Amino acid sequence: MTEVSPYTGRPITEYLDEEIKLYDSAGDKVGNVVEVNPDFLVVQTTSGFLGLGEPKTYFVPRNYIVREDDDDWYLSVDKDQLETQNWNSAPTESAWSSDWGESNATEQREDGRTRLRRYEEDLNVAKVERDAGDVTVSKRVVEDTKTVEVPVRREEVHIERHAVSGDATTNSGSMAGGEAFSEQSVTVPVMAEDVEIRKVARPVEEIEVTKTSTEDTRQVQGTVRREEFDIDDQTERSR
Repeated sequence: MTEVSPYTGRPITEYLDEEIKLYDSAGDKVGNVVEVNPDFLVVQTTSGFLGLGEPKTYFVPRNYIVREDDDDWYLSVDKDQLETQNWNSAPTESAWSSDWGESNATEQREDGRTRLRRYEEDLNVAKVERDAGDVTVSKRVVEDTKTVEVPVRREEVHIERHAVSGDATTNSGSMAGGEAFSEQSVTVPVMAEDVEIRKVARPVEEIEVTKTSTEDTRQVQGTVRREEFDIDDQTERSR
């Protein structure tokens, strides 16, 4: 006889290979996942002193699971919010919750008809934000050697010699001013330009950092199950 889930009233077609532990958004353990359905999870938690009280059962929608790390699954809410989520019974809108009132896969109607439902799994895709990295913009000092040509001026002294005639006496017969045969010198100042370097900082460029959102299309794949009807008609028909 096919075993029926005590939570949903549906036949159990697959068993969990490992014990899945459920944690809240803060990383605190909520309880153990005892049944996995396409739309929701059945989670049992313990209560009372040292967890020795009666276990509580919650029916957690799958879209509240933000991460699945092997047998450690994580909720998007804190465990203190479980009582406010109205998860104390299986969701009636889910096809994976029994609504026939009996723990059987078939229903016998009064008019002699028997109903057997066929189920299919679908993919419920949820988007989760994650840290994709950082962009750091910084400044650094780089030294270059710059060459600048600067024209400079300087004075040069040119000496020209000219022949002079006559003698060194004046009309009175004395030496002209005492210049002859006396030591004399002439000093001519010579000027030149030099180059003095001063460094001046000036702005040359600026950057502006902004963020924009872009959308990509990503394909996800998952294995889903579906039920098929196999009809074995062994009745005798008149020929």
